[in-house]
Amino acid sequence: MSNRILSVNAYTTLDLVSARLETHDDSLSLDGVLNVATEDECPDRVILGIELDTVGVDAVPAHADRIELTPDQAEAVAESLQNYAEDVRSASH
Repeated sequence: MSNRILSVNAYTTLDLVSARLETHDDSLSLDGVLNVATEDECPDRVILGIELDTVGVDAVPAHADRIELTPDQAEAVAESLQNYAEDVRSASH
């Protein structure tokens, strides 16, 4: 993934994820990076960052999206992810 915006290193949460970019007119399957962290400038927030590999997708400029979550919001997302992961795991066995 050239022209990367998010830093990817040994501490990156998921350095390769399958993702789908959806617009009103199209849907594209792309690889991406997903990271969860805090930032020095905003230590009271959990930062969820995602960047998709849009190389070769002229309609979408290189960019990364970041969502700032309060600790309560981060815990709600974590709980929801855990519940859905358990549902998927149960359905696949």
